[in-house]
Amino acid sequence: MRKILSLLLIAFVLFGCSQREDFYVFSFDELTLAPGYDDVEYLRLVFECDLPETLEAGEKLSDVELYFWGEYFGTVDIVNDNKKEIAIEKGKISRLILYLDNFHGDRYKLSDTDLSESVKENCEMFSGEYIERNGYACAFGKTVGKKKNVVILYGDIFGLDQDRLDHIEIYVE
Repeated sequence: MRKILSLLLIAFVLFGCSQREDFYVFSFDELTLAPGYDDVEYLRLVFECDLPETLEAGEKLSDVELYFWGEYFGTVDIVNDNKKEIAIEKGKISRLILYLDNFHGDRYKLSDTDLSESVKENCEMFSGEYIERNGYACAFGKTVGKKKNVVILYGDIFGLDQDRLDHIEIYVE
């Protein structure tokens, strides 16, 4: 009986818990972020942001501005899925929007895949849905546990080359 319970417990641990690699992980300059998995403590290692000390049970902070080396780089949503108040460092990142023109990195990656400057090329690499309305975009996603992990790549709607990758949105719902 103990062996059966031990095997069930091991199976639950192996298959029931999501790993960081299960989520879409955005990387730039050897830094990474995984919305849906990473918490604010990890976020603060990379970005500067103005946050309260605590999050109430079920509270969600939306559109918190992120700065990288003093430059505006995007926004983030932070959520407390717990049933009690927690320190802000334990809040999970639920959405991340990064504006690539505000930081001129050499290369960007999504789950260890180098991103192209073209929305269309990236869309083909990730087998996403290419959208051509008021500019170009690509949407794709996957299910992690019981949640959907979605990525939207946006083209530069104000530029001459509207297919050029301008900003990235990654969220978990």
